[in-house]
Amino acid sequence: MQEIIILYVILIAFLAGFIGSILGLGGGSILVPFLDMLADAGFLPGVNIHQIIATSLVCTIATSSTSSSIYIEKKITNMRIGIFLGTISILGAFTGATISVMLQGNILRFLFGILLIFTAYNMIKGKRYTLKRKEVREDKLARLLGLNGEYYDESEKKTITYQAQNTVKGFILTFFGGLVSGLLGIGGGVINVPILVLILGLPPKVASATSLFIIGLNGATGGTIYWLSGLIEPLLVAPAVLGIFIGATTGTKFFRRLRNETLRKIFAIFLLYVALRMIYKAFY
Repeated sequence: MQEIIILYVILIAFLAGFIGSILGLGGGSILVPFLDMLADAGFLPGVNIHQIIATSLVCTIATSSTSSSIYIEKKITNMRIGIFLGTISILGAFTGATISVMLQGNILRFLFGILLIFTAYNMIKGKRYTLKRKEVREDKLARLLGLNGEYYDESEKKTITYQAQNTVKGFILTFFGGLVSGLLGIGGGVINVPILVLILGLPPKVASATSLFIIGLNGATGGTIYWLSGLIEPLLVAPAVLGIFIGATTGTKFFRRLRNETLRKIFAIFLLYVALRMIYKAFY
């Protein structure tokens, strides 16, 4: 029986990583509701929403570490900004995980349902965060901390130079990315990337790569809180990490051409169904 449960978890995690990599979603946005549905159907006896969120957060460490290492090697990740924002983001993750442990499962389901509605809305609208070119004013704190940078863009075949803006505002707002990450077991990129692009003025590729680095810090911080609270279940975490890693790797490597708007919108409708189901379960 235990072997069958492990296989179920690996399969669900694989699908989460696979679909997430194709559609550009964080695996946690898919893994948490899918595992919750599996538990609700009786296939994960004794597993509650807190353990599922804890499992998802630990998975973000594995996926972000793998992807982030590639971007760091290519010098796309801005490590100084990652460390600078990471200091406040891990505080948010610590706060979020601490609150999550104390909240009732129904409240967490409701909050996750709201998050999924927001995610589905952005998918249907085809939301893309792009940097609007405008007059760049020197940010003294960014210059002092050495947050400005450059990277070689392989698609444009040239070196892109950029300057960070509004560093204080971005620093404060990043706290909420960590808070959502620790609270709901997701990476936090859904909040981090818009902040990095729209507030700090970073190129989208740098923002995505730097966000992955921060996500790993969030996962390690929040995961520690869940572990100390006794919510990390090895028989759930181990197969989930394995499944989501294989799924994300497979999706990224073989199915990039499937990333189209029709597929995104179809899955967005399914996410809306999952979101409404979680909200319904929160009350009934």
